[in-house]
Amino acid sequence: MPPPPRSIILVNATKVYPPRLLTALSSEATVSVITLPEYAGRYPDVARLELVSSLYDFGGVTRAAMEVAREHGVDHVIGPAEMSVPAAGLLRSYFGIPGTGFETALSFSNKHLMKQRLRAAGLPVTDWVSVPSVERVPGTLSELGAPVVVKPVFGGGGQHTFVLKSAADAAALATSPHAAGLREAGCPVIVERFVEIINEYHCDGVVHDGEVRFAAVSRYFAPLLGQIGSVSGSHIVAAADPVSGHVTDLHRSTVAALGLRSGVTHMELFETSCGFLVGEITCRPAGGGVPEVVLRQYGVDLWQAFTDTSLGRTPSAATDPATSTFAWVDMPIRPGRVAELSSAEELATLPGVVEVEMHAAVGDVIGTHMHTSTTTARLYVSLDDVADLDQRLGDLSAAFRLEVEPMRAAVAHA
Repeated sequence: MPPPPRSIILVNATKVYPPRLLTALSSEATVSVITLPEYAGRYPDVARLELVSSLYDFGGVTRAAMEVAREHGVDHVIGPAEMSVPAAGLLRSYFGIPGTGFETALSFSNKHLMKQRLRAAGLPVTDWVSVPSVERVPGTLSELGAPVVVKPVFGGGGQHTFVLKSAADAAALATSPHAAGLREAGCPVIVERFVEIINEYHCDGVVHDGEVRFAAVSRYFAPLLGQIGSVSGSHIVAAADPVSGHVTDLHRSTVAALGLRSGVTHMELFETSCGFLVGEITCRPAGGGVPEVVLRQYGVDLWQAFTDTSLGRTPSAATDPATSTFAWVDMPIRPGRVAELSSAEELATLPGVVEVEMHAAVGDVIGTHMHTSTTTARLYVSLDDVADLDQRLGDLSAAFRLEVEPMRAAVAHA
């Protein structure tokens, strides 16, 4: 058993680190936080709060960590958000402390490097090219053809991702207002050959001492690309399903190829007419309702396992499988002022719904900056038979109410 930590740095941004775990950490160690200014209000009681303009500003993050180290020292670093994975790895390497170092963290966050290492290991990935800026994207079509998928080398949640169907689309990306976030991402751009996806899966695992101790396979209701704001989510795939065995084998090989010794993983995979492709993998808990569904289905707490592995502890991966199949459902969301929205009480009465999380309320103004986990309400659903899923989703959609005022009117009333 490792000694109790004295000082922990939490490097975080958009992802909400579970308050129960933050409270537990604060009871046994000094907890400091490095985050962006817009998230400072989440951490009123930490020992030290350091603000940076971007977690990809590695120099700024390192200077902030030095301020913490001068006052409290640094024993462990926790990086639960997609954008905090490389920063947390850098700090571990910089201070020489245990955990996933910078090189491995980059393999799980830099999409270009990730694909290089996976292809070198013989794992199936789609063809790609990395370029320094969107202005270079048109030149990649001579090698990849069209259509292609374009996104930042760093990032997640489907943000700043575009499907380009022609050379004209590629040329327009350099000036399109919709691509401003991509142009301003401050990192290279990855251009991938577009593939027709039959089904999209994810695999969520717990790794310790270089061994996958637990892995859960789930299927998204529909491929995520282009689904932001729509009904979305995933359901558990039974361990006896042949797809589950194939996906867990790919997950195990991917973890080995990228060199993760201990941590929690979230991996995306595509089923195509030519077989399975590894999309991406990261070493932090999944977003959306995935951790809660895994907990309900198997009794494995991915957030606790992530915290334990970040602190050098052995994670629990003991399973207690449920007899029913669990799913999470994100209900639609649209920009504007919410004028009408189904209540939690109404949604809780729908067949199969076991829990409701409300993420919006009447009067809220929803902006245009959304990602794959942005929703008005997240429902957790229990299914006696997964074959009933489509009917259940149809019933939920039919019963759900959402009315929004257009963004221009919402701004005028604000």
